[in-house]
Amino acid sequence: MDTTSPGGGLRVAGLILGGIGLVFAVAGTIVAVYAPPAIAARHAQLLALPSPDAVVLADTPPGREILIEGRIAADQPVLFRNFVAFVKEEEERGKSDDDDRTWKVRDRQAPPLHIERAADESVRVVNVGYGMWGAKTVWRDESKIIDTRYAGLVARESVVVHGRTAAGGIEAIEVASGTRASYLATVAGNADVAWWLGVGFVSLGSIMSVAGTGLLITGVLRLRAFRRRSW
Repeated sequence: MDTTSPGGGLRVAGLILGGIGLVFAVAGTIVAVYAPPAIAARHAQLLALPSPDAVVLADTPPGREILIEGRIAADQPVLFRNFVAFVKEEEERGKSDDDDRTWKVRDRQAPPLHIERAADESVRVVNVGYGMWGAKTVWRDESKIIDTRYAGLVARESVVVHGRTAAGGIEAIEVASGTRASYLATVAGNADVAWWLGVGFVSLGSIMSVAGTGLLITGVLRLRAFRRRSW
């Protein structure tokens, strides 16, 4: 398309803006339609997971998915400051101050854990490298030139362990701060977040598409008016 012709720039801008808007609208529709049911199904799956006590857990075959809550034992070894498990992130900045800033994981320490439960029961997280979710303890290292933060778990903290039964305890998939009820409530709430996010993308995409269409029409009208005057 010739951008030097009357209205050419408007037509190009309209096509670009409208195209981006269409992509946003389609993506938002997909998120709004498919994400909430998928999250709801995941919530139902987690809700149905058992929370076996120590006796039942010992008799459960390996590989069974479970969801238990408890507290990290007071004797859990500290790795850094008061963290017994943590993720270290550093902020990455763009070339200018206006660029978006992102956090990149630089270190992850997720060792085996000793989890205390009710009635003097305890269970072991036997693996390393599990995910950490919703960590309530966060510390920023302001002594570094690069913004650095640590988020993780501390001793005596209430946690939820999502994992599978294994020899000697649990092979954790994820360890989350809080209780089973709060964990499940957050998962359920993510369905609403996904829906609103999808609706937001659809709304933004629609506005961009309308604006792009307006620019395109204006460019076409200017070209026609120029051609009439040329006759």
